[in-house]
Amino acid sequence: MALCTLLPCAHAADVTVPAFDGHLLGSDVGEWIGRLEYVARDGARQTILEENILGIVNGASGVFAIGGLAHMSTNRGAIYRIDRHDDGTLSASVMVTLAGAPSQVRTHLDGTADFLVFEGWLGERQHFRCYRLADAAVQPANTCTPPAR
Repeated sequence: MALCTLLPCAHAADVTVPAFDGHLLGSDVGEWIGRLEYVARDGARQTILEENILGIVNGASGVFAIGGLAHMSTNRGAIYRIDRHDDGTLSASVMVTLAGAPSQVRTHLDGTADFLVFEGWLGERQHFRCYRLADAAVQPANTCTPPAR
């Protein structure tokens, strides 16, 4: 259950991006799980997805949210495609399941994003890999800042 379900949260947005003639708000509240919400111009809100959201991209190939969680034994992540339906509601569908939780998401004005994915442990070291979301596809990249050790 999301923390904002239990406690009042006015915005709780870590990421805000204009989209669909309103704004998408994404929050990351760790183990309590954040959410992706849509706020229309008239202030009406719709919860689209209950997931920690670390980045939102609005580009020529669509609107995407990058989310996931690394906590204790949980290590999951995904790229979600956000679509608007004829009735005006929005929905999220998994476009790509990541090998682990995303972090250090950097979004760019050209509709791309770079991010690290925690892919587990190699001996006593954490293993991260860099990826880029561009043109509705996720590819390995070398454009990420190395993780802090």
